[in-house]
Amino acid sequence: MRTLRQALEWARRRLEHAGVEEPRRTASTLLAHVLHKDDLYILTRPEEPLSEAAWEDFTHIVERRARGEPLPYITGHREFFGLDFLVTPDVLIPRPETELIVEAVLERATTADRLLIDVGTGSGCLAVTLAVHLPWMRVLALDISEAALAVARHNAERHGVRERIEFLKSDLFSALEAAGQPTRSRERGGTQPVPPRADFIVANPPYISESELPTLPREVRDYEPRIALIAGPDAADVQRRLFAQSPKFLRPGGYLICEMGYGQYPSLLEHLDAHVWEVVEVKRDLQGIERTLVLRRLAKSASDPKTA
Repeated sequence: MRTLRQALEWARRRLEHAGVEEPRRTASTLLAHVLHKDDLYILTRPEEPLSEAAWEDFTHIVERRARGEPLPYITGHREFFGLDFLVTPDVLIPRPETELIVEAVLERATTADRLLIDVGTGSGCLAVTLAVHLPWMRVLALDISEAALAVARHNAERHGVRERIEFLKSDLFSALEAAGQPTRSRERGGTQPVPPRADFIVANPPYISESELPTLPREVRDYEPRIALIAGPDAADVQRRLFAQSPKFLRPGGYLICEMGYGQYPSLLEHLDAHVWEVVEVKRDLQGIERTLVLRRLAKSASDPKTA
């Protein structure tokens, strides 16, 4: 019967041979997952025997990782801004650079703010994290994928914020455009739908072009959902739509905060209407890449609802 030490050494060599980064740490995480323990347990009990059933399960998931399947899809978990999120292949894996969006909101939010819209919520990492840190805020979480919304709802329940987040299947803001919205005003003797007006809109939209797909790492290219990665022939297609549609759902003075890809910032500036948007900040990630664009909506524009 193998010990934990022997199992880890085998896994380290297998993962190293497959070109997996941090093979020793990955092996420990996978073994802890199989045993339903933490890394400290694995570290402090190297001579503990591993059952044949556990060895079989361990070798199976090590091979999955060696073939390129991302670790969070194997374990079903990923940490984001200090919270544990459940993830499946239906959602993009939350990444550290996306935490910059959370930081940008928390730096600007006040108790006077009431509504935040998360466009393309995926796992719900942004919607849930911001709901946890801003307990007075109501959140609308939108995604075109019903499977992704199911994951996001589950994460909201796990972190105790489900009652403050409304999840809607939506291509960008399409669900909010539909008739029968909860927010209405009486105009000319009738009841007319009025779009919800947010204090913040956040988004981590697809920003990779179809031609870039073959250049992505295999873990991303072969496993993560393309609908959350690929914008289309033009990498900025979804972002352009976001810039054009957001003013209708954002109050004057409100913020649109979105993620962008490597080297995209100069080209995105060309698509910003200077009469609508003010660039407040561009946040760089740990590699120095311009990653998060913070925009403030200027005074009333043509997208504002007409009043009688």
